[in-house]
Amino acid sequence: MDTKSRQVRLSALGIVALSLFLALFVRLWFLQGIDRQKFEVASASNRLRVIHEEGPRGRILDRNGKVIVDNRTSRVVALDREPLRKMDDDERNAHFEELARTMTELGRPTKVALIQKRYDDKRYAPQEYVPIVEDVTEEVEIHLSERAERFPGVVVETRSVRSYPYGSLAGQVLGYVGEINEKELVAKGGTLPAGVTTTDPPETTTTTPGVPPKPYQPGDLIGKSGVERSYEDYLRAVPGSRTIEVNAKGDLIDVVKRETPRAGDDVWLSIDIDLQAEAERLLAAKIDSLRGRTDKTGARFNAPQGSVVIQEPTTGQILAMASYPPFDPSSTVNGISSELWAQLNDSANGQPLYNWALQGMYAPGSTFKPFTAFAAMSSGLLPTGNESYPDNGVYKLKACKGTKCEFRNAGGTPHGRVNVPRSLTVSSDVYYYWIGEQFWVGRDRFGDTPIQDAAAKFGIGSPTGIRLPGENSGRLPTPAARKEAYEANPGKFATGDWRTGDNIITSIGQGDVLVTPLQLVDAYATLANGGTRYRPQIVSKVTRIKDAALPPGQEGNFDVVTTVEPEALGKVDMTPQQHGQIVSGLVGVTQSGEGTAAASWRASPTAWPMAGKTGTAQVRGKADTALFAGWGPTGPGAVPQYAISVVVPEAGFGGDVAAPLAFRILQPLSHGQLTPACTVVDRSACDMAALAANQASQSDVGSGGPG
Repeated sequence: MDTKSRQVRLSALGIVALSLFLALFVRLWFLQGIDRQKFEVASASNRLRVIHEEGPRGRILDRNGKVIVDNRTSRVVALDREPLRKMDDDERNAHFEELARTMTELGRPTKVALIQKRYDDKRYAPQEYVPIVEDVTEEVEIHLSERAERFPGVVVETRSVRSYPYGSLAGQVLGYVGEINEKELVAKGGTLPAGVTTTDPPETTTTTPGVPPKPYQPGDLIGKSGVERSYEDYLRAVPGSRTIEVNAKGDLIDVVKRETPRAGDDVWLSIDIDLQAEAERLLAAKIDSLRGRTDKTGARFNAPQGSVVIQEPTTGQILAMASYPPFDPSSTVNGISSELWAQLNDSANGQPLYNWALQGMYAPGSTFKPFTAFAAMSSGLLPTGNESYPDNGVYKLKACKGTKCEFRNAGGTPHGRVNVPRSLTVSSDVYYYWIGEQFWVGRDRFGDTPIQDAAAKFGIGSPTGIRLPGENSGRLPTPAARKEAYEANPGKFATGDWRTGDNIITSIGQGDVLVTPLQLVDAYATLANGGTRYRPQIVSKVTRIKDAALPPGQEGNFDVVTTVEPEALGKVDMTPQQHGQIVSGLVGVTQSGEGTAAASWRASPTAWPMAGKTGTAQVRGKADTALFAGWGPTGPGAVPQYAISVVVPEAGFGGDVAAPLAFRILQPLSHGQLTPACTVVDRSACDMAALAANQASQSDVGSGGPG
């Protein structure tokens, strides 16, 4: 090989070597310079985790600052899925079996299927701890921590959960909290975890003006019903976070950064918890005393549910809202099982989750008569209200032939000549049958719906607008609505026509008329104050505590975030004479010797006279619905303080059941002698009061008539 050829080969080899060294240099420069930041970020993400932390929800207080929903600390056994992912399936299954067996031996029966389901739950972010058993004891925590090497990926953490010092009191009003679902998460602006989708429309939520939005993540708690839901934006805490450093095995090395959660705001109800306790106690006693008995026709008093609502007529604030059967929110603290959910919604159990005060719809019976009377006076049919009609116990339609043309008072009792005031006092059906027929035969003059139009001014047939979820609207039937319903479903109705009989039945609050107990009390509160219809309010204010070590309701220990002011929704145009005639008749119900609630008022007299109306609504195939609505004090110069409605279905006459219950609730209130509500740790006084209530309910003084 000549020298020239050797030089060429050496040059080529040098070029190749130089190219290789140059490429290596460029790669090293790229890795250490350009890609260094990316690898540093990747390295940090491998060793740093951000743990989302929910803060304690705001408390719920009564109007006097008594805490009725609080927070407590709960120990929770949870999974850290990072080390568990490094196991093969057999190893992980064996691990879950040992954990389930250990938890069961420690007194908390746990199934492997539950642990596996939680491990696979995609709603939780990869770095989030996944809870499997709540409310474990300190002994469980010690047992697991001492055997940490046997239970990799198992942690015990503390969480804040709801507690209820007064037990089930006002349970339906308070509502409950639960894990946020996909629809709620999307509605609140949260992001679904990777791989989780939902085709359901977003949950309907409201954003409170002026309240900054708070972030949500899968697994967070959210209000599901009651005040917990409607005031969620205030009650929810501002979440915090922990940034932790872990080693290659996933073990905690250090807490790098922590953002402390900020507790939610406290919500003050308009409810007086002492009055709430009185209403719930007496309502339960009355229903217990009825069940198993029968009326004169043999109809059984089932009394599946009942409600009492007390409202302040001059502001709209709700002072008590009792719904029976009671609902205990503490039963939902660790989630609602399918079995519990079925029980809470079972009609055989009275559907405890329902707030019957605003979700129940009932025929109002004779409690509707004041609105028919107002329609008669304001329309000009009975200009003064003094126009009388002879009540012989039976009313026969003028343009009708046959036995079906006759409509009777209860028992066919005659009342002689009655006008507006006396017709209300003695509860004359015949007088209102007469009004109903006069309206219908004179519809060219009065229109098709003078009764319905008058009732609507008092809020009947429409939601009251209270800030609680689930309110029903009631129903005011009209000829147009009847025709529309018939045309939409002819097979369901015999005819689409509205006839005279429909009009006279509507005049006494029967037929298709339906009201909620909340609507009824709001309408009577409107009568009580002279015609101003207020939106019912369940909350009086929202506050932010200053010193968590002091009671949240202590004067000076909070800043007011917002105050709920009275809100007038409308004004009923009533003349003083029209108002006076109605009030005179309603005062006679309790104060006149012939009043349908006079005997029961005398048995439990309030400190001041009351106005009110009994009602007995007939329901086909069932016992009657008992109703009473009224207010007090009443009289010259008196300012009404308390409007009340009582509704108990399948219970009998309003004068025998609902009226005595109303007076028994208001009597100690009027005298300033309410029994303080008892906490769950001190029930002795309330147990004695419940026993007394049961005994008294057995011997109520009845009116002898339906009212």
